[in-house]
Amino acid sequence: MVMTGGRGVADLIYDVTDPLHPRLICSIANTTAHLFTGDTFVYLKPVSPAETDVILHSIGSGNESRVASFPTAQSFAAFTPDGSSLAYTVADESTYTVKVYLFSQGKLGVVHTYGEPIGDCICRFGLPQQVLSFSPDGQYLVDGWVAGKGATPITVIRVADGTTAYTAPDLSYFSALWDHAGHRLFLVGNTTASWTPEAGLATLPGGPWTYFPSISPDGAEAAYSAYPDPNNQVQPRVYLYDLRGGTSRLLVDKLRAEVRFVKDGWVWYDEEKLCTTADQCAGSTTPTGREFAMQLSTGIEQPVAFAPGEDSASHRSEYSWIAASPEYWPNS
Repeated sequence: MVMTGGRGVADLIYDVTDPLHPRLICSIANTTAHLFTGDTFVYLKPVSPAETDVILHSIGSGNESRVASFPTAQSFAAFTPDGSSLAYTVADESTYTVKVYLFSQGKLGVVHTYGEPIGDCICRFGLPQQVLSFSPDGQYLVDGWVAGKGATPITVIRVADGTTAYTAPDLSYFSALWDHAGHRLFLVGNTTASWTPEAGLATLPGGPWTYFPSISPDGAEAAYSAYPDPNNQVQPRVYLYDLRGGTSRLLVDKLRAEVRFVKDGWVWYDEEKLCTTADQCAGSTTPTGREFAMQLSTGIEQPVAFAPGEDSASHRSEYSWIAASPEYWPNS
């Protein structure tokens, strides 16, 4: 199973036993969700202005139960699947800042304030998205929004005491994502680097994971979208990065974007088309609505045969161009 989607779009859970003929199991809208264990997922359910419950849902039986509760009303927030910690942001338009609230160990408070960026981009992938997520082990929270004038560097907060554990060196790192286990953070921008509190920051060799990287379930590879010429953003391509070897390779020399792992050895990505005056699309290309799969061991591109209405493209928001980093159940 894989869950793909993200803030602003529906979270979609697919059975990808056959990645070329996936089956849509569940669509989760208007809230934040995480895969949990077995056939279950958890999601946020505000029940009053001062309470949000974490609900455990069994896909097989449809049964639900409350596993935790937070003293605030939030639908779109970062939270740990076990319900121990929650984080959310509140913008202060009078000071052009964003406050990061953390609930952990029974306490709710502001743990970080960063600059609210001002800017816009008429481009295929838009400006970088807000960053707010917990490490898989629940020990750290990364936050920030590097998207224009007024932005401040991405920051890592220690959940145990709410103190700052790390601040990125500068604004050249505009996105971040966690590895699937522990607390290894990948900082993405003009270069890509990995950070842990034990080893610090280390720049990764090879090309940067420019747009919306996805880590394979086994943590051995990353897939990402980029332009062959960063200074001429006209024809996006999809790439694969070998974390052990530190090298990148082009997956297919065609107009493609939004690549993401759906299981070990398999990726999905979108076909792109060149914009015309009639298209009135942002940037030089736009998705056609067709999705492809590739088994990395063969390098053969094949169309994904979704049942009617089950393709991920039709579930995306009009204003969302990307799929968030996928989640996986064990052995998926």
